[in-house]
Amino acid sequence: MRVVHVNLRLAVAVAGLAMAAPAHAAPVPETAPVSAHAMVHSCCTPATEKERIFEDAERLGAAYIRVDVELTGDWTGLDQVARLSRRHRLPVLGILVTAPDFTDADEFGRLAGEAAARAAGTVGHWQVMNEPDGGGTFHGTPEQYARMLSAAHDAIETRAPDARVVFGGLQDPRPTTWLRRVLATPGADALHKFDIAAIHLRGPVERVVRRYREFSAWIAKRGFTGPVWVTELGYPADPAFQTDPAFRGGADSQAAYLTQSLVGLGEAGAPQVFVTLRDNPELLPRAVSEGVVGRPAFAALRRVVDDWGQLMAWRADQREHERLAGLDLAAARASAAEARAARARGQTAAGRGERAGAFRAGAEVATLWHTAVARRQRRHAFLHGVAAELLRREIAWKPPAGG
Repeated sequence: MRVVHVNLRLAVAVAGLAMAAPAHAAPVPETAPVSAHAMVHSCCTPATEKERIFEDAERLGAAYIRVDVELTGDWTGLDQVARLSRRHRLPVLGILVTAPDFTDADEFGRLAGEAAARAAGTVGHWQVMNEPDGGGTFHGTPEQYARMLSAAHDAIETRAPDARVVFGGLQDPRPTTWLRRVLATPGADALHKFDIAAIHLRGPVERVVRRYREFSAWIAKRGFTGPVWVTELGYPADPAFQTDPAFRGGADSQAAYLTQSLVGLGEAGAPQVFVTLRDNPELLPRAVSEGVVGRPAFAALRRVVDDWGQLMAWRADQREHERLAGLDLAAARASAAEARAARARGQTAAGRGERAGAFRAGAEVATLWHTAVARRQRRHAFLHGVAAELLRREIAWKPPAGG
């Protein structure tokens, strides 16, 4: 008599989990996506300070440095930035900055094109304002922003065809009414007037990564096919303003937070993440201590740059062990259910006459079999969980011994 049956429920559970394995929204970057949000102003930051900040960004291993370029028509400061870019071999993301009440789209486009032409070959990416949705740097309407974005794109495309236009980094990365209105502005064709989308992210690591994934998926559904950059990511070193419960230990926690955020965003496919490079006393108290220069976070970011391939290989292995642990736990639950069902069949064997003994024996064998299988699967899940945890610890930033 056959007492061990094909475990259909187990097969269905395992297949379901396998199909549910998450896919990357975009390919993982081959090189570390670390760039520098520098808060350098082309017009007003002293030349010696500009030099020092570029040096810091180069030491960090930043892929880009983000610089404010004021559209005043005086390009002396922009020329300095271009020279520093060449000297330090550090590409620039230039932010096109005007007074908050400036809303003349034609003039904005003209000035943007002039700046791009002057810095062609050194500044290859231009961001149309900073946090235009936040109400602080731009006082116009979403429709006015859409027309200014469109004018800047067309002028830059004409005067510096190799340059790329970046959407103004959104303070709120959710699909807000403000953003919907920009994209819906008649005649602006805003969705096709930028090459790179951009958002700003702060807060707990899990939320940062989730919002990046959500925004990327949302804008892709509307037809945008380009990359999404994070043009500001910061976390304070001051524990009074550290909002992630897992990272509330001061400067060391800042370093650990940025490591986990960058690995998570890289896993989500973010090609560039601009980390706050230096403290700025002019910011709100919660953001003053976001700078990494002079703190453990600087070494942590340099480790991310230098060991990116290893970190992402560990993360991929961690995810695989987590997936396998989930499969084994599902299989263990299904086997345990089969064991309970077999035991119940054995208990109902009374009254079956001369075949009752054989039926009970078969049920007991099935019970033992499924119980043993469940135990083995739980053991496998445990081992995969241990491996995943060890890999997670390898990825995590740790203060130097004696530091």
